[in-house]
Amino acid sequence: MSDKPKQFWVIDFDNGGSATKSAFYANNDNIKCWEPWVMNKNDRTAYDYPATHDRTVKIMQFALDSHEDLWGVLVTGIDLWDSVATNCMRIQDLGLSKDGIEAADNRGQGENKRVQSQWDWSIRTTRFHQLTALSRALVKRGVNVFWETHLKDVYNKQGEITAKEGQPAWEKTTAGYMYQIIHCRRRDSYDDDGEVTRSEFTATFEKSKTDATLQGQRSTILITEQGKQPSWLGLPELQRL
Repeated sequence: MSDKPKQFWVIDFDNGGSATKSAFYANNDNIKCWEPWVMNKNDRTAYDYPATHDRTVKIMQFALDSHEDLWGVLVTGIDLWDSVATNCMRIQDLGLSKDGIEAADNRGQGENKRVQSQWDWSIRTTRFHQLTALSRALVKRGVNVFWETHLKDVYNKQGEITAKEGQPAWEKTTAGYMYQIIHCRRRDSYDDDGEVTRSEFTATFEKSKTDATLQGQRSTILITEQGKQPSWLGLPELQRL
């Protein structure tokens, strides 16, 4: 067995991985950030969504080929990956929109068209879960895989918000594929003038399939206070998973 340290790859949709590496791990050559986005040239839109989907799949396939050298893979901005899958469906698969700008208009204005059948959304779901399938294949080969996404509001049938930032922003069946789901939140304390004086960042295990003792448990991972150095506690429980 090689003594060479294993690598940690980041497929960085939201640039959070690159920013963290630059700030804290600039000299660590075992952390590699991959750019999934393919940019358009001579077009009114920035992103080439079909090419971005293909590039992301190829990076993950390369990760499978390299799995013996990998400790883990992090995919940042899964909500952005979902937008890639949706735009690919509208632009390439169904031909409803010519680019990402038209695809953002669900009203079907001008030459743009709406999705005609509810069944058509299965195309977007299938595109989204190509990443799921490749991630699960990596896990089977002993690679730790992490997905990061944002939280979105939950609405009732009347269009009213029932939970502010209440659920992850990803394809709706995704939670069923996860072994662990951790919600990270921030709680602020204020002075009499309404200014933030202290912030506590917590991580709650909403799902823990491989360690039931963590189910529902909440840990403080970071505390910041005005005039004091931040206190980083981390999440050592991850070592048990």
